[in-house]
Amino acid sequence: MEFRDDAYLAFTAIGNILAIYFALFIAPAEVEMGELVRVLYFHLPGAIATYITLIISTITGVLYLVKREWRYDAISESAAILGLIYGAITLIGGSIWANATWGVYWNWDPRETTTLILWLAYLGYFFLRMSVENVERRASVSAVYNILAILTVPLSYISFIVWPSLHPRLSSGGEIGLTGTMVQALVLNIMMGLLFTFWLLRRAYEVRMKNDELKRRLTEEARVAG
Repeated sequence: MEFRDDAYLAFTAIGNILAIYFALFIAPAEVEMGELVRVLYFHLPGAIATYITLIISTITGVLYLVKREWRYDAISESAAILGLIYGAITLIGGSIWANATWGVYWNWDPRETTTLILWLAYLGYFFLRMSVENVERRASVSAVYNILAILTVPLSYISFIVWPSLHPRLSSGGEIGLTGTMVQALVLNIMMGLLFTFWLLRRAYEVRMKNDELKRRLTEEARVAG
């Protein structure tokens, strides 16, 4: 069956609208945090999307090293772009939540700090790509760098478990206690957010491939004209 991009986007858009409505108007406020808990329904999906896109970027980078197929480098770069964007959204959302909860936007909490390290590592990934002119070497070096940079993902994930942290946990016992309706709202927003993320990844990949094809044609035309 042929993939229908328009149908997928329509389903994803409707699903995200319903998920947002569920989170804002149906799910109840949390006992301790009150209405502030609604930030969680958007902050956590963004963080999950950050991790998943960067993992995809690393896997496809490794596949490029093994198979030397350009499509893997294209997917790897496209996923890293999304990871960088979602990472920035996660940092900003986390800072807003921190200010509302702790009274400051930034306090070098382990989760905040390690997520910033993650974001800076992948910012370096793009600086590296821009610094290498040879396309084959750029793809190879970027893939190797990616293997090292991905270590910041588990570091960010386990940071508030390993080190003392103010970052709230989804549990009972004085932290964030979620009711069944709140869990449903959270799961729905995660699922719909990921569906939208995969659509963005597909579009970013297509743009990258079209750009590569355009460059190839221009190079050939210039060689023929010369």
